[in-house]
Formats: sequence, C-alpha cells, structure tokens
Amino acid sequence: MPDYPRPEPFMGDELRALGEALGDDLHNFEDLHDLLGGQGTPDDVRHEDILGRGDFPRIRPILVALAARATGAEGRMDIEVQHAAEVLYAVLVVHDLTLGREGGRRRRVARKLLQRSAGWLGRNHLTLRAIELARHAPHPDVLGEILDTLRAFTDGQTLAQALQEGDIPTREDWQEHADAHSGALFAFCCRAGGYVAGADRTKLSALGRYGRHMGRLWHIAEDVAVLRYGDPGPYLVARALGGRPMYPVVAAAERYPEIGRAWTKLVVEPVLEDAVQLAADVLAAGGNQQAYAIMAQESWAARRAIRTLDDSPHRQRLEQLAVTLLKPAARGSES
Repeated sequence: MPDYPRPEPFMGDELRALGEALGDDLHNFEDLHDLLGGQGTPDDVRHEDILGRGDFPRIRPILVALAARATGAEGRMDIEVQHAAEVLYAVLVVHDLTLGREGGRRRRVARKLLQRSAGWLGRNHLTLRAIELARHAPHPDVLGEILDTLRAFTDGQTLAQALQEGDIPTREDWQEHADAHSGALFAFCCRAGGYVAGADRTKLSALGRYGRHMGRLWHIAEDVAVLRYGDPGPYLVARALGGRPMYPVVAAAERYPEIGRAWTKLVVEPVLEDAVQLAADVLAAGGNQQAYAIMAQESWAARRAIRTLDDSPHRQRLEQLAVTLLKPAARGSES
C-alpha cells in the first residue's frame, strides 16, 4: 500500500521564525505520540503519518498562541488548547489518509473507504480526546467551539462523498470544502486563543473570520506548492479519491473542459501517469496563476478581519503570516 503523499512544509522557515518569536508560548509536542497512543486510529495509519517528522513548528498551536497574545493573554499558554488544536488536525489527517491511500483502485473502493472514514470521524476516540482536552481549557466555551468544528468536518465529509461520484468541482464546492476543512480548523485555533485571553465577542468574531480566511489561504497554498515544486502525481490521485477539490484544477477546468473531464476520469480510474499529465496541463492552463489571485484576496481579507484588534507585535505577526503565505504560492504561480 503506497504512502499517502504529504507535501513538505512549504512554510518551514517562516514557521520556525514564528516559533522562536513565541518562545515559551509554544509547548513541546513530543508527548503527542503518547497522547494519540491507543486512540482508535486505523491499523494502517502510523502516528508519524499524522504528526509528521516533528522537525518544524506546527501552524495550529502558533495560531492559538498568537491569537491569545493579540487579545491580551498574559502568562504561559494553556497546553490543553494547543493540544486540542493538534488532535483536531489529527482527526482531519486520519480522514484524508483513510480516503487517499487506495490510489490504485477503482471508485467502488473509494466509496468503501469513505464509509469506513465516516465511522472514524463520527466515533473515533480522537474526537473524544479533543473533547476531553477542551473540558480542561481555561474557558468553558472552548468545548462548544470543538463541537462546532467537528460538525463542520462532518459537513466537509458529506461534500467529499458527493464529489467522489465524479462531478467536476466548482468554485463553490472548493470554498465549501475549504471552509469545512482547514478553514474550520484555523477558525477554531484563533477563537480558542481568544477564549484563553478572555476576549469579548467582537474580538472573537474577528479572530474567527481571520482563521477562516487563513484556512482558505493555506488550503490553496498547499496545492499550488505541490503542483509546482512537489510530486504532483500521487498527490492528485489522493485528492481525487478523497473528494477534495483543488482550486488550481477547478480554475483550469473552467477554461478548458478537457481538464475537468480528466479530473473525473482520475476519480473513476486513478492512474498515476494520468495524474502527472493532468498536473502539467493545469500548470499550462494557468491554474496556479488564477489560484494566486484568490490567495491574494483571502490574504487581504484575513488582515482586514483583525484590524479591529489593538495594534501589537502579535497582531502584526498574524498580519505578516497572511502575507508570508503568499510567497511560496507566488513562486509557484509563475508556471
């Protein structure tokens, strides 16, 4: 069984710099392996698949810490909230892994995997662990945020199931999936950080909007970076089988219907050589350039969302993060 392709961290240097700036605000995540131990992950999913190599800071706890500091938190960050953000991320990764690993089988296999994944997402002990962590958070409403985020994940899974039928994804499909995937997760991170600081409703709303736009931004940036710099063949196969719309593909298919047909063929018959050719066709059709234009809009919207927060070095770091995410994509949009 081939490994699910996970792109290299395209923001590695920038995240390291942020991690160093935050210092003691970020907790050591070596104990996440123990935290996930025996939590009901599928037998063929390793903890390394979920957590990665662990040699670069994680964006989710960084968002928690920055949002908390930007809204006035004092003292060391609460470990439960940062851990809860990573466990929610693990829920998403398990979902993607479960759907994406059977890259050489036909669509009927993908359907079986989706059914199995629905069970994991609904009753996986990872979700219980996230809820358990939220119960120990400094604010009781963090638990409600966890439940809202899990509900959004389920909505995203429903859309993925529909797209596995072979329909060509639209821009609306992409945005709905992004909002229910990384958008929901990043919004949780930012709002949870606000709860740590005791932020009022206006600031919590601003942080949630920032997280949602940043989630869309990250969602596209990952795809753009892999198409340009990574190994796009296995990545496209996994995305097609998993029912995840890729904005560069969506945009290119609007201009060239044959690209949309190639995507639906990949869903039905995931052949690696076809995926490699599709990636080349998407780049040639300007998919990355169009994706970059949307990323610029989302970056601006994210920065605008938090302008109501008091000016501070941490708010400025949140704004800079939205700008920095454009840099790898800008390089990728050149092809």
